[in-house]
Amino acid sequence: MNRGFHGTTLRSAALAAALFLIQSPAGAIEKPKQAPPPEAPPEAPAITVAPTDETQFLQVLQRVSTFREFRGLKIGDDVIDQLSRGEADKAVASLSGLAAQGDRDANIALVRIQHWCNSVSQSRQQDWEAQLPQVAKQFPPERAGRVAGVLKAQAEFSPRAKQGCSQARFDFGGIEARLRAAADAGDPASATELAPFVRDPAKREALLQAAISKNYAPAMYAAASNLLMAVQRGETTENVSKIRDLLKVAGRTMPKAKLDLANCMALGCDGHPADARTALVFGTDAARDGEPTAFLSMARMPWGRQMPRVQLLAWQYFGDQLNEAGCMGDAYIVTSLGFAQSIPMLEKGQPTQVLEAAKSQAETLWKENGERAKKENGCR
Repeated sequence: MNRGFHGTTLRSAALAAALFLIQSPAGAIEKPKQAPPPEAPPEAPAITVAPTDETQFLQVLQRVSTFREFRGLKIGDDVIDQLSRGEADKAVASLSGLAAQGDRDANIALVRIQHWCNSVSQSRQQDWEAQLPQVAKQFPPERAGRVAGVLKAQAEFSPRAKQGCSQARFDFGGIEARLRAAADAGDPASATELAPFVRDPAKREALLQAAISKNYAPAMYAAASNLLMAVQRGETTENVSKIRDLLKVAGRTMPKAKLDLANCMALGCDGHPADARTALVFGTDAARDGEPTAFLSMARMPWGRQMPRVQLLAWQYFGDQLNEAGCMGDAYIVTSLGFAQSIPMLEKGQPTQVLEAAKSQAETLWKENGERAKKENGCR
């Protein structure tokens, strides 16, 4: 779980000059007066923006991020809500009791909260006010106030999250022992969760393969991602065709895998020739699921360029509306910036009828897919 802008301030300098008249003896030629130094140009007023109150909106963003982090685990809404408020101590207390009683999903959730708290404790407190000039420059006026409000709310949330994490009572030994025992017993979720922390590559691969043999989608996605990184690093050229197969199956239940498949197919990253037209099918379906990075990939990847301009722009409007509903979680600011760049780029030079058609098509897309996307992301 996870997850600025850096503003600068201008300094002014006032210049003063005095005329100095050099007197000369009688009959001598008087030296000319020295001209005063030029005045400094007037200082431009600092560009800033007034933040709106986004305290409640931030809780929606945090809740969505937590929901996505726990995707596939049977975790109660009360725990997700506690974490969205920064109350890690309460969430850990509730999950610890369940994990001790044999709830494997609760134990996996504790592992993830533990790592989230580690990142929270190491994070620096951001000076959100120093970032406002950059917000004003990079976002349109109708969006800048909300972005600034989210920055402010994040800065206020961080101390609460740190306090909640500092008060959380993790049974580190018990969590690890239960995770290993469950993996040894054949639980695919526990084996997949444990795999990244195993140093021996052979044992790590064995854990993933055991989970894959039980058709566990996150294990397939992890294996495909590991193989893809190895290929990109030049570490292996074997079994690259498996990347596509693994992502296809994982993509049935994981929108992120569906998008990665589309991007992989569009570039030919798995030993197959690039196939942007087929990739379009998977990428568009990931967008229907509301996968946060699908929309920006669509605007940049070859599969997105297969769309007519009206359709491509309509999907950007759809994604922007989904983001404004909070359904992309704590990626809100980054995604907002992406839309602030992609939408004007696609609108530039287009006739009015194209823009109107795109907006109309976006409304239809929202009616047909909005609820699906919200459900997939736990957005309410």
